[in-house]
Amino acid sequence: MNKKEFALSIILNAFLGYLWILFIDHIVRLANSMENTFIVSGLVILIGTTLFWEIVKRVTPFNEYKFTHPVKLAGFISFGVVVIVNLFVFPG
Repeated sequence: MNKKEFALSIILNAFLGYLWILFIDHIVRLANSMENTFIVSGLVILIGTTLFWEIVKRVTPFNEYKFTHPVKLAGFISFGVVVIVNLFVFPG
């Protein structure tokens, strides 16, 4: 484990967290523009998040690490921090 892997994991997962926020925001705005589509929008969010998770698992170069590896944990934490900051600090 070196500093380059650590930084790359943080930057890559933070970017993916931001992309996930953009996806969810787009789906919620699309659902709000239609009437009576709460179930459909929830289903699209669930399917989209599942597909996004599969892409994240395959795109990152750290997929051979175990879940408890420090590089992988730092990436997941950066993903979570971006999501939490966008939800609570910059709600919109």
